[in-house]
Formats: sequence, structure tokens, C-alpha cells
Amino acid sequence: MKTYGILLVAGVLLAGILDSAAQNCGCTPDLCCSKYGYCGSGDEYCGAGCQGGPCSSTPTNDVSVSSIVTDAFFNGIADQASGGCAGKGFYARAAFLDALGNYGQFGTVGSEDDSKREIAAFFAHVTHETGRR
Repeated sequence: MKTYGILLVAGVLLAGILDSAAQNCGCTPDLCCSKYGYCGSGDEYCGAGCQGGPCSSTPTNDVSVSSIVTDAFFNGIADQASGGCAGKGFYARAAFLDALGNYGQFGTVGSEDDSKREIAAFFAHVTHETGRR
């Protein structure tokens, strides 16, 4: 009986490892990443549990990320990087907005306050990485 318990625990752990490894989809922008971490289209990929891509199950709101992340907002954060920061000046607001095309749900899911919190959390990470705390 003890052997079966060990095998059960090992199986559960292995399933968790395989499941987490599969969740690195890397799908092309036209495909969805399913809840199990596989790329595809259709309801089984883009429906409930969809992790990325043109998901159909998560309603988006009318928040315009570009109207929140203005030039002044973006540059105010980017300009805080110390002179010794190797990446200072590397990123531009235009590149950020262009990248949003690959993440259609970023800052557009939930309430307007949810959107603002998600955008703020992203830029808090950016600020942290520039050496500002």
C-alpha cells in the first residue's frame, strides 16, 4: 500500500511539472494558448481558460492603454533610470504600443480600475528594473 501512495504522489508531481512546462505556448498572434498550454484556434483553445491570443471567453472593456500610457507618463518613468543603466533610452513608447498588438487583453480586462492597476503593476516592474525603488 505504501508503494502505491508513493507512485500516486510521484504521478501527481510529474503531471504538475509537465502541465507547467506546456504552458509556455509561444503561439503566433493569430492563435490562442489553451488552458492546457497548447496553441490552436476554436473554442477548445480560445474559450474558457484561454491564456493568451485572441481569446473569446474574456470580455474586454473600452480602456485605451495608449490614452493612459501617454508620452509624459512613459517618459516620466523611463527618465528615472540612472545614467549607468545599460538599457536607458533603449525602449520607446511607440515600441511599447506596437508590442501591445500581440497582447490584446493587456489593460483591457475587467473594470477600468482593474485596467489601471494592471498597467500600473507592469510599469512598477519596469521602474524596479531601472534601479528605482
